[in-house]
Amino acid sequence: MLLFARVAIAPLFLYSGIGKVLAFSVTAGRLPGGADGLGVVLAVGAVAVELGCGTALLLGLFARQAAVVLLLFTIAATLMFHNFWAAPEAQVVMQTINFLKNLGLLGALALIGTYGPGTYAVQTAMRPGPKGAPGLS
Repeated sequence: MLLFARVAIAPLFLYSGIGKVLAFSVTAGRLPGGADGLGVVLAVGAVAVELGCGTALLLGLFARQAAVVLLLFTIAATLMFHNFWAAPEAQVVMQTINFLKNLGLLGALALIGTYGPGTYAVQTAMRPGPKGAPGLS
């Protein structure tokens, strides 16, 4: 189940990170500080988090740490971009859906952060111990 969770969640972050790279100036422009200031630094950080932690999560390498970083990143992104309580009336329903979707994603990331990558992971394969011994960390 943890393998399924990792494989289901990771593409969201990888796709988003690639999208930010392909439209970097647009991404930086949407962030505080804009395309010429702090927004560039924040966009670089967002790309690094999404691609780096998304890859780690997919492979099951440092999955707990990656899940916690993605959890914190998702909290910040959700509050910044899906604040349905302050959205124009025409966007309230869509922003509420996105907010709730991210809330579910946070729950899944919290579970991976708690239980680790599961048995089928690079990290588990590298761990010394009896062959075939199942583990959750």
